[in-house]
Amino acid sequence: MEGARIGILLGAGRAHAALVGDGEPRHATGPNASERVLARMLRGLAGGTRVGSVTWDVSAELDPALAGTPVAAVRVVPRLPAGGLGSGHPSPLLRSLQARRGAVIGGHDLFGVELAPLDIYAVLAEAAAARDIPALAVTASGAPGCADHELAAAELVHDTRPEARVSLSHQVGGLGLLDREAATVINAALLARAAELAERCVRVGELVGPGVSTWFAAGDGGRISAERLRLLPVLALAASEAAALTGAARLAGAGDALVGLALPDALAVGHVTGGLPEVTVDRPGPGGVRMAVPTASLTRIPGSPAASAAAFALLAEHEPDQAVVAAGSAGEAAGRAHAVAARLPAPGRLVLPGGELAAVGAACTEPTAWLDTVVYAESREELDRQRGIAEQRALTLVAESGARLGSERVVSSRAVSMSFLRSGSYRLMVRAGGEAGEDT
Repeated sequence: MEGARIGILLGAGRAHAALVGDGEPRHATGPNASERVLARMLRGLAGGTRVGSVTWDVSAELDPALAGTPVAAVRVVPRLPAGGLGSGHPSPLLRSLQARRGAVIGGHDLFGVELAPLDIYAVLAEAAAARDIPALAVTASGAPGCADHELAAAELVHDTRPEARVSLSHQVGGLGLLDREAATVINAALLARAAELAERCVRVGELVGPGVSTWFAAGDGGRISAERLRLLPVLALAASEAAALTGAARLAGAGDALVGLALPDALAVGHVTGGLPEVTVDRPGPGGVRMAVPTASLTRIPGSPAASAAAFALLAEHEPDQAVVAAGSAGEAAGRAHAVAARLPAPGRLVLPGGELAAVGAACTEPTAWLDTVVYAESREELDRQRGIAEQRALTLVAESGARLGSERVVSSRAVSMSFLRSGSYRLMVRAGGEAGEDT
């Protein structure tokens, strides 16, 4: 039998925990202090209940403006820009993280065809020029279709600078070069901090009890392992928003729901389908930077509680799913939640968890996977075959993330024609999920 689950939100000097099992969630809060202090709080929260897993929401601890280290960004493109790389990214955050920017010849198209051989001597020169910068971000043209040049560049960097931390854009994912590069730079900046957090949280889990597995909430509403957090901390950004949506729907007993999250100054509206928050790759991330990383799709409705209540009630009337409004704190946010709930059509639900809603959602997270790639198919049969391959890849990733055997499922699968490329080009976006297993 699987034990109860604990979700814990770290940030702002405090730790908010929730235990989810049979019955109502139990909550605890305390200082974000030493490992033993945190473990003692979690053991007290559990009481005599056996704990199977602890899932950490560390998104507040991964603020790149505070925790980011300098990064050398290396772009691999088939032709160097005649006027140089320009003044840099429009975001002040990204410019502050990039201690050096460079470009070398190489790269592929989105279908994996090499556009130019990799200039290995230029890569070595960039690695040498960045010898005082602790992290490197390598972004190659067409890396989602073929990652050979990024992998070769990483090997060259490690041969000359084995201490350097290297982030590769194909591991982050996404199609657009600029968005993928932005995500890769932020990911590289957070590698050192993510390693510290992963080690600390794993040690706390070991102190909570034998056999307790440690996971981390992700921005797409799923969870990732400590190993994956060390490699891709960018996946854990904005995890609190997705976890709050998950927690609200779970407490309302709704697998599919229109969810309004009451905030002091606004109402954030999102959807939960099949127990998972709906996601997008188009939302701005830290510092307003657009990144090729899936995060919960939320729309803010600002204004007075009465105005947000009227807007949400109108949305609920046209939604087939149950409407849920939730607030995880007292004061003005709770008042807004009550105002919105008073306008909901039946069977709308008001959720007041009595603690941190994101901690409840973190405890309820399940293994997920997201794939975003481009394929070429001359016929419907070939497109179906390519989609099946992508879906199987996503299901495999879910299984590797600790899903119970047989629980893996495809949540959504879309093929969008890319008319600006050659005929027969499609963008495949596949999302898969599963139920957490006991022996993870």
